[in-house]
Order: sequence, then C-alpha cells, then structure tokens
Amino acid sequence: METKQTPNPISDYAAETIHHKARQLVGTAGFTEGDIEDIEQELRLDLLERLPRFNPARATQKTFVARVVERRISTLIRYRTQEGRDHRRLTCSLSENIVDADGEQTERASTISQDAADIRMHRRTRSREEESQLRDDVSIVLARLPHGQRMIAEQLKTEPFIRAAKSLGRARPSLYDARKKMQVVFEEAGLRNYL
Repeated sequence: METKQTPNPISDYAAETIHHKARQLVGTAGFTEGDIEDIEQELRLDLLERLPRFNPARATQKTFVARVVERRISTLIRYRTQEGRDHRRLTCSLSENIVDADGEQTERASTISQDAADIRMHRRTRSREEESQLRDDVSIVLARLPHGQRMIAEQLKTEPFIRAAKSLGRARPSLYDARKKMQVVFEEAGLRNYL
C-alpha cells in the first residue's frame, strides 16, 4: 500500500534559514538551546501563513523568505523584552522565605504592601497616600476656580463630557472653552497628569 506524502511548501533554503536564525537567537532576549525547536516552529508557521502573499514580480522567493523570517524574529525579541515579560527582570516566588528587616524569617509576600501589590497587578495606578495627596491638591485648585468653572469641574469628575454638558444645560463649545481655561489653572498648579 502506497502512502501519499504531502508536499512540503517550505523550500530547503527556507528550512535552512529558519534553522540558522533560530540557533542565532540563543543567548538573545533570554532564548536558550531548549527554545530552538519552538522558535523554528514559530518561524515556519509564520512563513506558511505569509507564503500566499509572495509575489515573484516584487522579489525573489529567497528575499521574501529572509524578510519574513527577520520580521518575525524582531517581533519575538520585542515580545520577550517588553517590560512585563523581560527575561532580565528579577523573578522570585512570593511564598519564598526571606530574612526581613528585623532579621526574622518571613514569607516574601508579607513584605509587600497592599498598595504595592495593587499597583503591580494594575488594580490601581497610585498608592493610597498618593491618591490622598492628589485629592488634597485638586481640592485646593478647585477652591481657587470661579463658581461656574468649579461646577463644571465637579460635573466632569463623574460624567463624560457630553453628558456633563447636558446636565449643566451648556452648549458643548462653551464647555470646551471653560475646560481649556481650567486646564491652564491645573497645569500651573503642577497637576497636568490629573487632566
């Protein structure tokens, strides 16, 4: 009984290029020898997906293959070195025992404040202390605003711009003007990031 073999759409040149480039990545962006097969598979899959776009009128197949492989490698490196995934970042277990400031053995998780954990987990952008200071600073600036602008600012704290305009019975252009004036006041107070 004769079995049919599926033709390999990847040329020998492409297979060699992929193997060579995958080996070159070892030692870059945290890639190791153990990653070579995964890298090759990733590069082959990407090339197979892009092969239908090959246009011999624009480039040779070798040039096309080289460009596709190089671009995918750039993407892999960029992905591995993004801040949240960067292999160079220190990784450790939160359940690991460490020596605290008092010289006592304690679990690493107990040394991290809830604020720090919330910020790391993107549940909040500032610590509670920073939020409190920001509220105080904003209150001071709001108190300096004329009554009409203060009402607008208070409304914009809780409502989207268009809804705030309706609630206040103001036309959007006049509300835009008022907001621009308030922005200047906030910027002068060093609260540009609050805007």
